[in-house]
Amino acid sequence: MKKFINIFRPAIKRKDLENVLDSMMQDRIDYGDYARNFEERLSNRIKCHNIVVINSYFNAIWLILEALEVNEGDEVILPSFAPQIYLNVILLKKAKPVLVDLDRNYLIPSLEGIQNSITDKTKVLILYNYFGYKYDLKSFYELFPNIIEDVSSIIGANKEFGNIKLNSKYAVCDFSVKSLITTGEGAAIFCNEKKQYKKLFSLLEINYDLEYYPRFSCLMPDLNAAMGISQDKSLNHRLGLRKQIGKIYEEAVKKSRGTFLIQEEDTERIFSDFPIIIKSSLKEAIKYFKKKDVEIIRPFAYTLHHYLNLDKKLFPNTEHYYLNTLLLPIYSILNKKDVDLIYKIISSLI
Repeated sequence: MKKFINIFRPAIKRKDLENVLDSMMQDRIDYGDYARNFEERLSNRIKCHNIVVINSYFNAIWLILEALEVNEGDEVILPSFAPQIYLNVILLKKAKPVLVDLDRNYLIPSLEGIQNSITDKTKVLILYNYFGYKYDLKSFYELFPNIIEDVSSIIGANKEFGNIKLNSKYAVCDFSVKSLITTGEGAAIFCNEKKQYKKLFSLLEINYDLEYYPRFSCLMPDLNAAMGISQDKSLNHRLGLRKQIGKIYEEAVKKSRGTFLIQEEDTERIFSDFPIIIKSSLKEAIKYFKKKDVEIIRPFAYTLHHYLNLDKKLFPNTEHYYLNTLLLPIYSILNKKDVDLIYKIISSLI
């Protein structure tokens, strides 16, 4: 039976399972020492001291919006090229999503589009880092103070690449099965200042006092955090393997007449994903890869403006990336035979 290469596959090793088993043997299941250890490791990685790990990506985003006091009718600006989960949270909070296009030349939200979208009802600006490409957010910080930065694809940034310097009020990182670090389900919230951290932490059920107000029960259990600790320990090694695979793919793209890189080859990045631009039909490319037993997908099933039935002409650059971008498998446990197969397929695209 032929092996089918899936687009995402968590790199779970025996050491990850042993760490989880240790937490179970010590009856460390709910939020406790393992979760705090995981927070400390993430603090060393991102150089941010105010961190809390949460049991889901959804709850992390919801909690940040609560801390920023986003209420019914408030406006939240975000790029249309972003995960659907953001739209879910914003709409369930009965806030108003205000979508902006991407920049014409780079994988960043349009600064002009954001500037034109800010009103007296704007409460939050969400910025998303795409595919391991890191960009300077200084201009955005100068434009609007309440920023949430999604660092899921650049969590592995190191000294060589440039450690993540958190300037936004809050940042969030997803730890789902698709992520660089997986805890099964979960996320981390990073706060730029102690004051913001205290405000966010006060919303959690871990606090008990007579000054009652509704709180959220969403801290990450030690069971999941134990997996996160082990995953963090191996992250630099796994990213090194991804980089080796990515460089092989880049060579294949050079040989291909049917595809090119989404950004310049020498653009600063880590290989959390490997996106390519397809010159021909995406459907045909997906079918061709599938015939060769390799799964490739769009970065997002739909753009956010598709879900809201907004005019596509208002988002020309987002539409370009949506209609022409595919992600290739690049996880660290791909073997040489798998990588060679994908290399040959890319090279043969016309």
